[in-house]
Amino acid sequence: MSIFARRRGPAPLRIPEPPDLARRLLSGDEALFEELVTRLHPSLRRLAAAIVGNAASADEVAQETWKAVLQALPGFGGRSTFRTWVHRVCVNLALNRAGMDLRSPLLDGDGRDLETLEDCGGSHAPPGPWVEETPESLLLRRELMETLRRAVDALPTGQRAVIVLRDVDGFTADEACEILGLTQVNQRVLLHRGRQGVRRRCQHLHRAKPTRHAA
Repeated sequence: MSIFARRRGPAPLRIPEPPDLARRLLSGDEALFEELVTRLHPSLRRLAAAIVGNAASADEVAQETWKAVLQALPGFGGRSTFRTWVHRVCVNLALNRAGMDLRSPLLDGDGRDLETLEDCGGSHAPPGPWVEETPESLLLRRELMETLRRAVDALPTGQRAVIVLRDVDGFTADEACEILGLTQVNQRVLLHRGRQGVRRRCQHLHRAKPTRHAA
């Protein structure tokens, strides 16, 4: 289960794309282009920040992504969804900006923790239940979300990028692999280790129970 699942609503990334999207963009459909920028730009910026590590560079990478997309649009063959392709362009630009290859090295250790994984990238031993919804627990939830953000920021780059795609923006495992250029095994290991790292940093809040004050 996503570590952010309890706070996510309907994802704008999941809105179906029109089948003639590429043709309309090539013909100069400005309204469609503006709609796509509005829908996809926040996730592009999050993904860029996960790789380059700072907000200013992430803003620049996200802006550069749209310029690169317009230039490369005639070559978009539709073999993947437009949103997946755009995010892959963003990854390439972010990696160039960071001067790194996200795929090497990604994995630490020997991968034996794969034995504890489920197909979705989770663990057979999930953490305990969330606290009940009360005014006190809502305050705790806000503290938890801030702790989650800090915990994700503290992850290694590969884990951070996978967590952002899978748990923050709701991409599927196949989409994350295509965007990041990863194998399914590497994606699952990074997702598992990233989730475990976040949960360790948030466990004190995750299991906390609000204190009720006497009237």
